[in-house]
Amino acid sequence: MSLRIIPESTQPSAVDSTKFGPGAPSAPGIQDILRSDEGPLNISSKINNRHPLESRIQNWETTQHELKLEQYRRIFGAAEPIKRTMELKIVEQTDFMPNALGNASNVHRDILLNKDTSIDWEDIYTGQNSFQQRDFHSDLERKMGI
Repeated sequence: MSLRIIPESTQPSAVDSTKFGPGAPSAPGIQDILRSDEGPLNISSKINNRHPLESRIQNWETTQHELKLEQYRRIFGAAEPIKRTMELKIVEQTDFMPNALGNASNVHRDILLNKDTSIDWEDIYTGQNSFQQRDFHSDLERKMGI
């Protein structure tokens, strides 16, 4: 594992015509559109419509998290990143989240990822018009079936 700060570029520098589908048995360099049942494939639409920074932006948070785990491993030993990864998986598997904390907010996950002091776009605009806020007790009663 390296101490990579910026995600590596996954922008292809060369194009293979069989990368997006299986090759024909008689002509391996041509995509087999009859056996794939997908129809003709426009390779330029798969490659040319993507900006070179798009893949780096998509992988930014993952790379930063892996960098922090590697730093924790080098400073505290192997147990620290293992513990943090286990705690993060436990928190992400939790199905109960009270509406009083917000629908898109997971306070435990934010604390483990060191995002508890920052405000993101998703923290304010959750994508739902929730004028009818329920309190913690209503959520707990709904979860327990009371």
